[in-house]
Amino acid sequence: MTSLDDRRRALEDKYILDLERSLKVRARRNRLLAEWVAAAIGRNDLEAYVDEVVATALASPEDQDLLRKIVVDFNAAGQAADEAFIREKMHDLMYTAAEAMESEAATPS
Repeated sequence: MTSLDDRRRALEDKYILDLERSLKVRARRNRLLAEWVAAAIGRNDLEAYVDEVVATALASPEDQDLLRKIVVDFNAAGQAADEAFIREKMHDLMYTAAEAMESEAATPS
């Protein structure tokens, strides 16, 4: 029975580590996204805008609210916002964030 308990604990630990990594990658992606949007719409208050985007992302685990905020911000800046392009950018930045975390983990401190 002990080996089953050990296996269960190991799987639970792996699940928790994977979830933590996923949340960290998403948070990094959101920051990269905010920086990209700020540059695209000409926001000079980068840190304030990053805080806005992060707060929006934290308020909802789904990306729909975040996407909606970005579309509104693009429109408010007088720029057309293509949701499909923004979704694609979000997807690309998720990979960028994951790759950055992988390379940081592989680099000895």
